[in-house]
Amino acid sequence: MSGGRSRALIVLGAVLVLLVVGAWAAASLLAPKDRYEVRVSDGTRVLASYTVGELQSLGAVKIVALGKTEQGPSLIRVLEDAGVNDFSRVVIRGAGVRDAGSIVLTRDQVDGDVIFDIANRGTVKIVSPEMAWDERVRDVTEIIVEGAE
Repeated sequence: MSGGRSRALIVLGAVLVLLVVGAWAAASLLAPKDRYEVRVSDGTRVLASYTVGELQSLGAVKIVALGKTEQGPSLIRVLEDAGVNDFSRVVIRGAGVRDAGSIVLTRDQVDGDVIFDIANRGTVKIVSPEMAWDERVRDVTEIIVEGAE
């Protein structure tokens, strides 16, 4: 009897562990989209942080990149809103799941056509007419400004 009882307790324990892990995973997948943020920093301190809604409120620029219309706030507008007037270069970092996860742009490469396209899944990607497909960074999480004034 005790051998059967021990096995039953082990199975019950395993089922409970699986339920807890499953609930945790489901909660992570169903987390509200407004928890996603894009931070602007100078490498040592956060200058600003934006939800997708806050980025959308900065206005939208429409561009055509690789034959597709993209729409969202310009990088310049986001930086201005964060208090950055000039810079030498920016590093755009993302999740790195479907791309290299970062791109470095010099000040000369950043114009009004470098934008954050709002993706249907509630994140943003950096795009421009001059940017190759494999240079794009999806699910952007951070903009690191170097040489900021």
